[in-house]
Amino acid sequence: MTRKARSLKWTALALATAAIIAPVAYSSGKFQAVNKAQVAKVVAPKAAAKQAATETHNRFIITRAAGASSKAAVSSSQLYAKAASTLGLGIMPLRTLATGSNLIKTDTALDAAATKELAIELMKQDPSIIEVIPDTLKHKTMVPNDPAYAQQWHYKNGPGGLNLEPAWDIATGDGIVVAVLDTGITPHSDLNANIIPGYDFIVDPEVSVDGDGRDADPNDPGDWHDGECDLFGQPDDSSWHGTHVAGTIAAVTNNATGVAGVAHGAKVQPVRVLGKCGGYTSDIIDAVTWASGGTVAGVPDNTTPAEVINLSLGGSGACSAAEQVAFADARARGTTVVIAAGNSGGDVANFSPANCDNVIAVSAVGPTGALAGYSNFGPKIDIAAPGGSGVIPAADNILSTLNLGAHEQAGEGYAWMAGTSMAAPHVAGVVALMQSAVTTPKTPAEIEKILVNTAHVGGQPGGCSFANWCGSGIVDARFAVAVAKGTEPLPPDPVPPEPEPPIELENGITVTNIEVGANGIIKYQLLVPNGASNLLFAMYGGTGDSDIYVKYGAEPTSTSYDCRPFTSSNNETCFFPTPQGGVWYVQVKGYRASAGMSLYPSFVDANYPRRVEAKASAMSNHRTSVNLSWEKGKKNIDVYRNGAILKTVRNTGANTDTFRIIGSGTMSYKLCNNGTQECADPVSITYNSSR
Repeated sequence: MTRKARSLKWTALALATAAIIAPVAYSSGKFQAVNKAQVAKVVAPKAAAKQAATETHNRFIITRAAGASSKAAVSSSQLYAKAASTLGLGIMPLRTLATGSNLIKTDTALDAAATKELAIELMKQDPSIIEVIPDTLKHKTMVPNDPAYAQQWHYKNGPGGLNLEPAWDIATGDGIVVAVLDTGITPHSDLNANIIPGYDFIVDPEVSVDGDGRDADPNDPGDWHDGECDLFGQPDDSSWHGTHVAGTIAAVTNNATGVAGVAHGAKVQPVRVLGKCGGYTSDIIDAVTWASGGTVAGVPDNTTPAEVINLSLGGSGACSAAEQVAFADARARGTTVVIAAGNSGGDVANFSPANCDNVIAVSAVGPTGALAGYSNFGPKIDIAAPGGSGVIPAADNILSTLNLGAHEQAGEGYAWMAGTSMAAPHVAGVVALMQSAVTTPKTPAEIEKILVNTAHVGGQPGGCSFANWCGSGIVDARFAVAVAKGTEPLPPDPVPPEPEPPIELENGITVTNIEVGANGIIKYQLLVPNGASNLLFAMYGGTGDSDIYVKYGAEPTSTSYDCRPFTSSNNETCFFPTPQGGVWYVQVKGYRASAGMSLYPSFVDANYPRRVEAKASAMSNHRTSVNLSWEKGKKNIDVYRNGAILKTVRNTGANTDTFRIIGSGTMSYKLCNNGTQECADPVSITYNSSR
């Protein structure tokens, strides 16, 4: 989809620069100083020990393979009835998501082991089911800090800044809609003019707390709790998180009031998906669909679909198939999705939804340009943006709009916060600037490429490396907008991160003492020669619950594999009687934290030649020498060149072919056991004998 159809026409706003202000709140028609306790929203960071605690769930999302129909195997009612009878629990279907996945609820909360038993049973009854995951609550990705002087260093041209002011000479975001999927919105005089109608997608009344379910009112009633949302029982005040995020994107600017917004000519569409204790994945999936212009049953179509969606939320786990469909569909509609990487200081591969494809994942830096200590990182990160240091002084963090009520809404004000939640809206705002600078909208793929290729600091932010990847650099608003507009050329692609190579396995050699965390992955590979038979991968022993995924020729994924036993223990085997020759990839994935496992790979070796290499070197008088090397094979080896027998040699593992030829070209070699078609795969070389 190109530019979104909209019923409103936005009025262009005047160009403005970032202002440095004193902390203020509006009251009784005049500005008053606000003390630090009022301005800073203090939220205790979640300790690692809390994340490790056992979680239970009673809502689950069921996803089938693309194009599959549940009717092909068994009706939904039969499917749930059989699974309920086998497992001894009640199963109630709730609804079908906008992406086609199904949401169910069990009458008993299930831990990880019981969840897997449910998945196994449902997959047994209906083989088209590829995934059964908990409908988890996502949470705000905010790291708290204390207030200091009000300043928006994050817009400036400093080491960790956005370089925003010269971008405003090109565009202000006029005519662009940015959907903010968050806690909703609160009234604020520095925001109201840039807010358009949104929607409240929270179904569960315990999460919503406003008592009216899904409706067209995205007002944020507060997400405070008395400790029931915290594993250690610690209470929290309301965060007003969505209002802070919205202010970064599009606070009213050049109005002698409050703060500036990145894309202050754009409009924010508040979409409420987070409430008390967080928000369900199922609600977020439907909200992404609706915000991008898709259809959600029971919800009026969005008359002002968003060009950009900001998700400053997340939780642990892999990207589910259900989430991935929603993001792929949004991208196909022309909507760019920007997601906060998360604040666990770990690999974003283990945190959803930033680890999904078809999105822009954003890590966070502080004023020095170094990766913030709380920020997630990893190969899935696209770019970094200002998110604040996460520590005092408050001036090193992100200033934006906020409500000052502890529980319910009270006066309006401003607050300094830090987190990847604060970094993502900087990028979403820049995307709005980019789209408003062009006549024909850029596709999400074009937007992503421009952002990645124009990132500044000449590479990774401080504290980052190929092993600790946090994006191609820090987003450069001026450069990105100029390239989008076409006034400057697109720079070349940055050097990508080098993936960690899989660990080599050997035939008949057991790997012991394997340890993998929950949602962690260990990669292995095994070269299987042509002619081998009875290929076996067997994992066994240890504690916890891990799974093996096996695929020929490419690394497996959660939805693409040749074998995935998916049992409720570490004891799993994959067997291939007549395997293809080549590289087989194995991944051990932690469903729960596991340790002490063993992995045994084996095959029956037919003793064909293997690992053939050919290296050419030019000689004088138009002669070329090709050095051949290989492993295994029988006593004598037939050497074929370009499909014809060249010679038979004793198997010493090496041989040389010398030929006289003028010019350049390619030569193909194949090695076979003498007198048979027991051959290794052919190898080719290029040569140049022009001397």
